[in-house]
Amino acid sequence: MAYHLHKQIRDAIVTALTGLTTTGSRVYANRLMPLPDAMSPTLLVTLDEETATPATFHTNPIYERELRLSVAAVCKATSGLDDTLDQISKEVETALAAGITVGGRRLDFTYTGMSFDDDQADKPVGIKRMAFTVPFTAAANAPDALS
Repeated sequence: MAYHLHKQIRDAIVTALTGLTTTGSRVYANRLMPLPDAMSPTLLVTLDEETATPATFHTNPIYERELRLSVAAVCKATSGLDDTLDQISKEVETALAAGITVGGRRLDFTYTGMSFDDDQADKPVGIKRMAFTVPFTAAANAPDALS
């Protein structure tokens, strides 16, 4: 049995974002991640919410799902922080515009906006959260496979 589609999608996003110029291999599917200086800048991929609507009405209905996810660019810096976060955003948006493949099928993203967070720790930390949605379908009794 395969993993839940949420994990498969999250893993495919991490793969698609690994190797970007600014963040390199520092891409994690984890919402809680301490960020030592050596790991900055980095990307954190999180699934935030999902809505589901029945598309069929039988014993095991097919659900039309829409997953909302965030890709947070996290950077510690004393200067040029906004410029670095904007560059990371450009790289992420470009990479996800190509979609991802899950279970042999392409899933496309819609960019829905962004927000900023700041943390005044030992070094200022900037966090730019990019929001995306991805629609897909799955049967009620098979949340590990696209329908």
